[in-house]
Amino acid sequence: MCDRTGECANDGTCQLVLKNEHTGLEMTEYYCKAHLVLRVWEVEADADLDVVDATKLWY
Repeated sequence: MCDRTGECANDGTCQLVLKNEHTGLEMTEYYCKAHLVLRVWEVEADADLDVVDATKLWY
């Protein structure tokens, strides 16, 4: 996971909100744009998680 600065790819930082289908709990993760794409792909393959929202953060 990237830190909030998004320095890993210099593409800005994105906030990803995921929901656990079993518990109903939502969690927030932060990635640079490059790693966000990989994480969304992983979540799509995971039957336990759903993507609720992905937003680019502007600092």
